[in-house]
Amino acid sequence: MPSNRCQHIFNPDSDLEHRCGSPALRAETHCYYHHPSRKPSVTRHARRGFPILLPKDSTSLQYSLLQVIDKLAANQIDVHRAGLLLYSIQLASKNIF
Repeated sequence: MPSNRCQHIFNPDSDLEHRCGSPALRAETHCYYHHPSRKPSVTRHARRGFPILLPKDSTSLQYSLLQVIDKLAANQIDVHRAGLLLYSIQLASKNIF
């Protein structure tokens, strides 16, 4: 296997182990998804408990927006969910103003 392939091993403690095989990042041993510095994606279980303040006025609308931005920047929600939340906040802002 070429040395420019990801060295991540799936199921290292079983008989079914195999390497990722994706191209590694330049001068690195792992691909983008398996690089040690990358935060793992948020699991469905972890996403479940994200309470968001329902916007009723301009202050709570701004606070809801900041909540979504903060969670997105911290990689605590996925981009698709953030887009849906931001669209919902946009619709709420039209009803408030």
